Amino acid sequence: MGLAALLALWLAGAAFAVDEQGLPDKAKLSANRMRFDSTTGDFLAEGEVLITADGLTVRAPRGSGNVPRREAAFDSGVTASGTWMGDAVDLRAGRLTLNFAEAPACRLQDGVKGAVGTMGLDADRLTLIGAGGVGSPTEEDQQTKFWIVGAHRLEDRSRGLTFGADSIEGVLREGALASMTAKDRVWVRGRPKQSGEPVSINGDHALYSLQRGSVVLSGRVVAVQGGRTLRSDSIVYFPDQNRVEALGGITRNESGTVSADRAEITIDLKRERRK
Repeated sequence: MGLAALLALWLAGAAFAVDEQGLPDKAKLSANRMRFDSTTGDFLAEGEVLITADGLTVRAPRGSGNVPRREAAFDSGVTASGTWMGDAVDLRAGRLTLNFAEAPACRLQDGVKGAVGTMGLDADRLTLIGAGGVGSPTEEDQQTKFWIVGAHRLEDRSRGLTFGADSIEGVLREGALASMTAKDRVWVRGRPKQSGEPVSINGDHALYSLQRGSVVLSGRVVAVQGGRTLRSDSIVYFPDQNRVEALGGITRNESGTVSADRAEITIDLKRERRK
């Protein structure tokens, strides 16, 4: 089957998805060489493979997929640019998979680098689950959920925060990082917007909330600013104020050491105030 026929079939599948499930209204696929099985709907594309779908443009040396299942996979070095469900993307990875069935999903792996919305990224794997899906739209449907494995660096460029962890899951709202949970070997770096020294915090777990304006870290937490170090069971970091609150098993090292079995203190790591 020729290229024109393959494109028509792909477009037909995408158009049906729009009517029934709110999926992309346009999808186009091109390549130097293509094979298509009209019985199964499987296709294989090689050489300057290009797919455009609802604002997203993917380029790769090789791609394959299935038209009835509305899925495609690309490998051997992939770039994705444009928008994904309304969020700006500029990503590079070894492999990328698209699935437009029900809640649209975009999965990248093998060295993911680039940006999604205001979020800069360097990770092993990234999954984006698009807004909406089947059913009536809700406020939650307008968000994009993401999962990251091996987050070497996740930067919230609008807030001056940088994170790292073995795994992260969270939510983007209108392209901005709204909330996230990070687990195992977590680190956070914050740079003050006005004055003060950068803060570096490490722990086992972290919860970030844009609405609350805080990052909560727990499990063997160590906060460092300049030559000052604070150790605690848990710490709440307020990046806009360049301030941390520590609770439980506190030890502070500077010229001397202050320790307590259990206490609550407020510290900006420059001026300390006991509660």
